[in-house]
Amino acid sequence: MSERLARALPWIAAAGLLAAVLSVFLWSSDLRLARTDTGHTRPVVRQSADALLAQHPASVADTAFRRAVEQLQSARHVGAVWLFAADGTLLFASGSTAASTPVGRTAAGLATAETVRVVEALQETLTADQETALLAASAIMREGEHNDVFRHMLRPVTGPDGSIVGYLGVNYPANPALGGSVSPAYLAGLLVLLTGLAAYWLSLPFWVLLDAGPRGERAWVWAAFVLVGNLVALMAYLLTRAPRPATRQG
Repeated sequence: MSERLARALPWIAAAGLLAAVLSVFLWSSDLRLARTDTGHTRPVVRQSADALLAQHPASVADTAFRRAVEQLQSARHVGAVWLFAADGTLLFASGSTAASTPVGRTAAGLATAETVRVVEALQETLTADQETALLAASAIMREGEHNDVFRHMLRPVTGPDGSIVGYLGVNYPANPALGGSVSPAYLAGLLVLLTGLAAYWLSLPFWVLLDAGPRGERAWVWAAFVLVGNLVALMAYLLTRAPRPATRQG
């Protein structure tokens, strides 16, 4: 049984590596598609945001308005929603990339250091509302990792008298094929990549463990070495391993 497994493990490693390489190719193709801004998603999201902002609440704490903000995330192409008070305090964050934006913090505390420095440089030029808007825009983009596939929109929430009572932030996919969240193909490619890499990476030390024992080598030591060093360590093992003892005849 162990001999059959030892013969099969190199093939398992090769299959895992091949699956990982192919998934990277397919995954990168899907990612290139997701990064392509078709211009189709923003008008749809703007229309949903306009319908919400048309309520002109006296306060962003208004119950009906807050309920509508929560429902906005289910609108077409909307991936995440943020709601800031007029002073920049984050009151609500929900959706794909909003999970890393802690509620209760201020836009100034959430914005990137670069944005804060830009705002400081423009203090003599910007109004207080403009400063808050810039900082809030930076705050909704702070996750950063998916800014290549998602676009962002920040709109002021105005009250009945036209004064700014808050800011609404939304993200949406650059390409409608992404659908407001990470696509199933993207997740499947990632799963195949991780599974293939695991099969490749673990098959090598397991094979060494089975091969080294009958040769009188320190099997667990070599297996651990290959687990860490992978192909380089495997080559070192193959170059230095002892020959198998001759089997007795008759």
